[in-house]
Amino acid sequence: MLGFFKKKSPEDGVLTNLKTVSRWVQELPAGDIYSAQEKVVQNLIQFNHSDKGYNKDRLQVLMHLDEETRDMQASLCLQYLRNARMSKSIESRLWIAIHAFYWEITRSYHSFLMDFVANPGGSKIQSHIPLITARAIRGFADIIKWRYFRYEKMDEKLWLRLHNLYRIAEFDNFGNTPVTVYRADGRQHTPAEEYCQAMLLSPFGSGNLVPREIEMVDHWLDQWSSDIKIDTIYDPERHAFYVDTSKGVGIKRYRNQAPEPTLRYISTLGLLARIENARESLKNGATPASLGLTEDFRLPEGYNLLNQVEAEWSTLNQRDRRRSPRMPRSGRWRVINGLATICAELSKATHKGRGAGQDQLTPEEILDIKLYGFVTERTKEQRKELARVSNVQTKQELWEQSDTSDSGVGFQIGQLDSEWVKVGKLVAVAPVEDEGWSIGVISRLARHETGGRLVGIRLLKSAAYPIELTPHSADTGLSYIVDEPDNPDNDQQSQAILLRDDDDTEQVIVDGARYSRDRKYVLRAPQMDRRTIRLESVEESGEAWIRAKFSVVEV
Repeated sequence: MLGFFKKKSPEDGVLTNLKTVSRWVQELPAGDIYSAQEKVVQNLIQFNHSDKGYNKDRLQVLMHLDEETRDMQASLCLQYLRNARMSKSIESRLWIAIHAFYWEITRSYHSFLMDFVANPGGSKIQSHIPLITARAIRGFADIIKWRYFRYEKMDEKLWLRLHNLYRIAEFDNFGNTPVTVYRADGRQHTPAEEYCQAMLLSPFGSGNLVPREIEMVDHWLDQWSSDIKIDTIYDPERHAFYVDTSKGVGIKRYRNQAPEPTLRYISTLGLLARIENARESLKNGATPASLGLTEDFRLPEGYNLLNQVEAEWSTLNQRDRRRSPRMPRSGRWRVINGLATICAELSKATHKGRGAGQDQLTPEEILDIKLYGFVTERTKEQRKELARVSNVQTKQELWEQSDTSDSGVGFQIGQLDSEWVKVGKLVAVAPVEDEGWSIGVISRLARHETGGRLVGIRLLKSAAYPIELTPHSADTGLSYIVDEPDNPDNDQQSQAILLRDDDDTEQVIVDGARYSRDRKYVLRAPQMDRRTIRLESVEESGEAWIRAKFSVVEV
């Protein structure tokens, strides 16, 4: 892993000329992309430490290496984004590999540009400057985006370098010059489009989206970037955002800022029209892929992401109406995570709520007696399991509350505490003085100025009950063979959570692997009637869990 940062001697190595680098790239191990990209990064570090200057031949070597190794980088990125449940060590290795490539390749382009700016008259790479600038802007945007994935506090110098690159393009009048940045792009982009794409992704670096969602929004921006407009003069009818190119931050909402020569104003009207068109087309039966929303876009929960993106890019008044103000509040809360752990705690609370009346018959036992005249072994085992769960001690964490709002609660934890914390993680929380649990989802992560982390949890307002789901067999009927040890369905019981609103609307939270639309389950729970349900649309999903609607079916 540390191999990515080894310094080489001040020679170009295999990056000597086009012929050498072309042959070397062809010899990279095709079956081990990670090792191949490690070799690329090591040679880029050596290239960047060379003292051979910034001539046209060396630039061609760099651009060729960049183009020919983009597919390997894309494969590593895809591996990272599609394996959200990988171990911390694997995640760290992949992230470092990906970030190191972006860093070294962007550093190279930036050095060539700075050399050109210092000596434009004597440079022989002037014809390549629009392309180099577009690649450098995209490179810094990729570095920033991948730091979003880890909820890192952004270095002001990164933003300033990005702003400076756009100012160079603007000053030399090639900001709107279309170039083919990379062969795989599919269409040409301008340096201004690349810059605006990075700016409009910056609101999503606040820690309220998971990496896969940030990547999806970035893809939308890539498809729609031609609709983004950046201007030097403010127009109240068009501009909701501005960027101060003299400061190390991304875009901000316009709030009567005094005109400054360093301010640039960005219009998102074209993007909002795209979102509205995508929403209407989806409702009319269009597929997400045909609309450029990517194959990873899923309905209906994808509407939530569209709405969130629309809120970030909309006018100020619209966005303010959608926000719930946070109020400072202190306190200590118990926190648990994971569907199985939460179900166990809810079951303990249910079992405790039944009090000492262990001799009282449960609804399951009463039903067995009505049907068969005796209590089945399966029901007896269920009662034993409930008693066992009640005695299991789950691992609970204590978090310090920082604020509260109508929709959730905020906490501050240490930088190294609770490594499992991710956006989209299912949790249950309760004040230390309260025995009742509330189900929530981690909706926001951010770095605190003291070095810790801020965690925002959106609470589900529904009452939560532990339930058991057993796959329903279509040919199951009333049988005299009550206990069927050879029936594989008996071994497929899974824990889940039943959510019930004040108006008795119900949904279930199930393990993601257990969900399939129209799949039938038998729902059992203490003090509830047994029901056969059919799973319907997904309302929300996270790491290893899905919240879905269901209907009760007659059997």
